[in-house]
Amino acid sequence: MDMQLQGVVRTLQTAIEASIMLAPTEFGLTRDELVEVGSRIGLECGEIDDALGWPGAFDHAAGGRLSLSPGLWQHRAMLINREDPELRNVTAFDFIVGQLNALAKTMGASQAVLPRDVLIERARSLSVPTVDVEAAILVMSQAGYLLADAAGVRFRQGGQRALPSANLAGSANQRPIRRDELKSVLPHVKDVLARRGDGRARHAEAFPAFAEALERLGYGNFRLWWSQLSSELLTLNPGSHPTSMLVLSAAAVEGALTFVVKHARDAGVGLFGSRDFEGDPMRWKLEALLNGAAQGADPILDSQTKTRAEGLNRTRQRIHAGRMLSEHPTGPPDLRPEEAREAKAVAEQVVRRIVDWLAQPRS
Repeated sequence: MDMQLQGVVRTLQTAIEASIMLAPTEFGLTRDELVEVGSRIGLECGEIDDALGWPGAFDHAAGGRLSLSPGLWQHRAMLINREDPELRNVTAFDFIVGQLNALAKTMGASQAVLPRDVLIERARSLSVPTVDVEAAILVMSQAGYLLADAAGVRFRQGGQRALPSANLAGSANQRPIRRDELKSVLPHVKDVLARRGDGRARHAEAFPAFAEALERLGYGNFRLWWSQLSSELLTLNPGSHPTSMLVLSAAAVEGALTFVVKHARDAGVGLFGSRDFEGDPMRWKLEALLNGAAQGADPILDSQTKTRAEGLNRTRQRIHAGRMLSEHPTGPPDLRPEEAREAKAVAEQVVRRIVDWLAQPRS
């Protein structure tokens, strides 16, 4: 494995590890969630997919999520060194082992079994967070130290164990191991996990979030079209492909507004209410879409976003040779990279405004 790919694999494994400690009952991350986290720290889809396909680097969890390979579970269960940041709650690890040790001492190893809910309630009464106890149970059971099933939680092999914190005693005077990759992915993993249930789009980035919104708009069969268009736009270099970036940016703006027209009309919020939008969508012009999106009591676009989008529309007209001959008979000015970057930024702003507008509650 080359060093670059090895680094990507390690980063994705670290993101999954964070999910384990933060959401142990729904641990692991889907491929889309890993792409979301990875893209926020500068990874590209291609290298992420290459890393995810590396043999033995990942395992599978419920719900189509990816998990750690078996050897990494054991590594996380061994509290040998202090870390910075530290996601493992040593008190939770000690609590579980201590409870099972006490049962083994009084009732014998074969009877040292505690129902999971009892174990968690005892921990809660001692102010040990439930999520940390669930994470400790998960890590130690996946590592092979515990069995956790319908019968309860018990040691995989009978007897008593040293408290996990005892492993840290030897490193008490040492500096914690810096985990820069964990520090880098942690806020993004937290956000991705929060998006699973707080009503926000699962994606923070505008284009993937709108792909998700297409399902709610009734255009789920256009997700592939949208994803291909937006993915190509995101990979273009403004220095070498300014015209392509300009055209695709305008197409993204026009496409996103087109898909939202029917929803706005059906919702009766006064947007796109004119007869101009009753006919064939093929006849809708971007100028009219922008005007419709900025009108009414509940507009999608504010005046500043509309003005920027109108500028994008004017600039993109350079693809029409007839217009260029008419407006610039001596030849059009060169399309500069900064104009291409502005076009992409405008497209992202318009799509973000649409996604946020769709997320607003309406009576």
